[in-house]
Amino acid sequence: MNFRFAKAERLTLKKEFEKVFQDGKVFKDAKVVLYVVVNRLPYSRLGLVVSKKVGNAVRRNRAKRLLREVYRLNKHLLAVHVDMIAIPRHPFSSDLKRADIENGFQKLLLKINEAFAHEAHHH
Repeated sequence: MNFRFAKAERLTLKKEFEKVFQDGKVFKDAKVVLYVVVNRLPYSRLGLVVSKKVGNAVRRNRAKRLLREVYRLNKHLLAVHVDMIAIPRHPFSSDLKRADIENGFQKLLLKINEAFAHEAHHH
């Protein structure tokens, strides 16, 4: 399994973000909101949007790190390649551990698979 998280796997361009926000389906739980579109790439990409409401820079960076980590360790669950923007919901407390968001995140990935099942390429 490939757990690295390459540069190519990051959504960076403003227009890429805008497309995901415009066309994306929304999946959310108590901890995170995901905007998701199927892409036509051989991999999925992740973008993060962390609002000031989440807290100071330290807190925001922690939220980003946690979400990146949870994504990286669970992206293999995705049956489709997607562009995903993850937004931590506030309050995203500073003592949140990976385990606290991982369960919910995995469930969201499975919902994404169901929502886009018809777009999955069967190899």
